[in-house]
Amino acid sequence: MASAISIRQPAQIYEQEAQHETLLSKLKLYEIMLGSAKPMALRAAVLLNIPDIIAQASGSLTLEEIAAHISASTESPPHIEYLFRLLRFLASHKIFSEIPHQEDFKQSRYGLTGLSRLLVKETSEGGVSMLNYVPFLLGATSNLPFQGWLHLHESVLEGGSAFDKAFGMSAWDYAANNPELNKTFNEGMSCDTRAVMASVVKVYEEGFKKITSLVDVAGGVGSALSIIVENYKHIRGINFDLPHVIATAPSIPGVEHVSGNMFEHIPSADTIFMKWILHDWDDDDCVRILKRCYEAIPNNGKVVIVDALVVETENDEDEQEKCLRDVGLALDMTMMLFTGGKERTKMEFKKIIMKAGFKSYTIFKLPFVQAIIEVSKY
Repeated sequence: MASAISIRQPAQIYEQEAQHETLLSKLKLYEIMLGSAKPMALRAAVLLNIPDIIAQASGSLTLEEIAAHISASTESPPHIEYLFRLLRFLASHKIFSEIPHQEDFKQSRYGLTGLSRLLVKETSEGGVSMLNYVPFLLGATSNLPFQGWLHLHESVLEGGSAFDKAFGMSAWDYAANNPELNKTFNEGMSCDTRAVMASVVKVYEEGFKKITSLVDVAGGVGSALSIIVENYKHIRGINFDLPHVIATAPSIPGVEHVSGNMFEHIPSADTIFMKWILHDWDDDDCVRILKRCYEAIPNNGKVVIVDALVVETENDEDEQEKCLRDVGLALDMTMMLFTGGKERTKMEFKKIIMKAGFKSYTIFKLPFVQAIIEVSKY
């Protein structure tokens, strides 16, 4: 007897494909709605000191061993099953490596990956890790951003930052009135600065060699400028920021701390340096800042901007380009939340640079979402 042949009709094929697409859409929606689980679980792991515990072991540890280390620094041992579920979840996102034990989950082993190594606070010698992103993570996962996100729709309707709407004041005023938050914010910016500036001083080497004086506008506590003058000792550095920021800045050899308002006046120098500053402001305010920069430099002077450069078109085939675009657009939403500022594409930077009176610019790529933009009067 001949075997029966099943032939699917076009309508059946379409229905199955539609069901598959609907299921994928539902799963993607769930992934988005539950997206806060990743950063908050990572925050918990950092507060439990797990990246450092594993780093100090110079290899992977069993769940029980990690629990024992946590117990040694707390008043009570951790809930072992909860700890397992936390690490299993983070390992599923490649934040930790995992060797599961089929019979006893307490014997599952966990190690560091490239992601979790960025959250190791101390070096093996006991110093602070140069790749320590912990302050950045703790700031990003505090309750302040989440309260702001609840007002994002109001920003879309009315303009202005969601943070202002949530707290009735700007992020800058809030930081000025909350010393502990101001300290956390500056530490977060410093950890990013250490990573980015290591590339900046190399990529822009020829430019730094020609500079004799440099003002870091809104330079925080001087983290970026300290790296510049350490590598190029002939440069006289001026760290320029608001009074409440300068008040917490440490003494740095070769650097003078000066307080003031960049919208009113910027100290004169050969070069103006701004790292992650223009993204805090809308186009009109950026033009005002750049005009003050124009006034502060000589005719052959430069303005050196280190800021995120949003990839203009999506390229799913290039994983790095897609990641850079995704991060750039996420940062853009974050700036809408906190300051009403924005991350910019190359053409958007060109618009504000030319409107401020400058005639030319050159872009130097970095291995980060940020790039160096060298701006000239002629």
